[in-house]
Amino acid sequence: MKQLNQKLLLIMIIQFLIYFGFSMVIPVVPELVTELGVSTVHVGWLLATYSIAGFIVAPLFGRLSDKYGRRPVLLGGLIVFSLSFLFFGLYIDNLVIMYIARVFGGIASGALYTATTSMVADISSREERTRYMGLIGMSIGLGFIFGPGVGGILGDINLSFAFYMTAAVLAGAFVFALIKIEETYKPSTENPVSQLRIVPSEYFLKPVGILLITTFVIMFTMSGMESTFQLLTIELISITPTQMGVLFLIGGLLNAAVQGGYIRTLKPHQEYPVMIAGQMMTIIAFIMLPFVPNLWFAGIALILLMLGNALARTLLTSLITREAEDHEMGRMTSTTYALDSLGRILGPLTFNLLFVVYLGLPFWLGALITILSTFFIYQYFRKRGATA
Repeated sequence: MKQLNQKLLLIMIIQFLIYFGFSMVIPVVPELVTELGVSTVHVGWLLATYSIAGFIVAPLFGRLSDKYGRRPVLLGGLIVFSLSFLFFGLYIDNLVIMYIARVFGGIASGALYTATTSMVADISSREERTRYMGLIGMSIGLGFIFGPGVGGILGDINLSFAFYMTAAVLAGAFVFALIKIEETYKPSTENPVSQLRIVPSEYFLKPVGILLITTFVIMFTMSGMESTFQLLTIELISITPTQMGVLFLIGGLLNAAVQGGYIRTLKPHQEYPVMIAGQMMTIIAFIMLPFVPNLWFAGIALILLMLGNALARTLLTSLITREAEDHEMGRMTSTTYALDSLGRILGPLTFNLLFVVYLGLPFWLGALITILSTFFIYQYFRKRGATA
């Protein structure tokens, strides 16, 4: 047990460093695009390019990790991820190279998600999966909490600093992983790296297909909300960047506490009511958003959204990995990542288009789609005989 906990702690540290490094540049990119004097549409496309690359290549890394092991995929992903930020920082005055760097960053992100999630699944039993996925979710959440703050401070000094620091953090994570992280899976020779498909169709003939569709739907609505929440609150209550940062900091801390505290105490077969509760919180928050009268109201809505998302998405990941056989864990986690990325691509595009039509429209759509995804969750547990 002690050795197991040490392995988990090492993976948690790697996850924190990955997302701390990644999120450091989030507050810098809009300022960078503005200084270049190009259209602000490039902010969205620089983010979308990253997700598109991850969506396309994630299944390849799933196959590779099932054939050759998780550790090579993890180490290779860290090297490429670090270099992508280094080149972005070196060429922040060259839009073409910035896009190329984002493509390679997205590719590396797909490798890292597949490797780390599969590692957690490898070292945990199916009964412990929810607990461990909760701790990993907490590590990711903490990375996203502290990263933007550090990035904002570095960006005030020099716009390149955040990218150089991110590259250095990820290089350090590579050295740490090289020394401390051992292989968690014995590669199989039964699964050749062939017939690559972005989303394997046979999964949708099984109950796990319902969970995979739900993963896409939830990410579609949450990424759409993230891309329009600030626009909405600027329009309704003239929110400032500082106020926005405080709201996301509070929500992020509560999110990490729920994933690292409450979720990890859940036992198998206790997921259904918790996921439904999380979905209800999300529906209520989406309905509230178009009527925001003040900062407190906006904060409550945002916290409900973040907590609801934490409950649903963490448990979804746990359930999906429990559905997979050991020899296909990488393939399953990479499929999850691909659908997650697809949601990140289509969500912001759809929500921003609807926001232009009428500011409340994307959030009402979010409520309706969340009701649909709640029905999907019900259907999965009904098929598994666990809705009582």
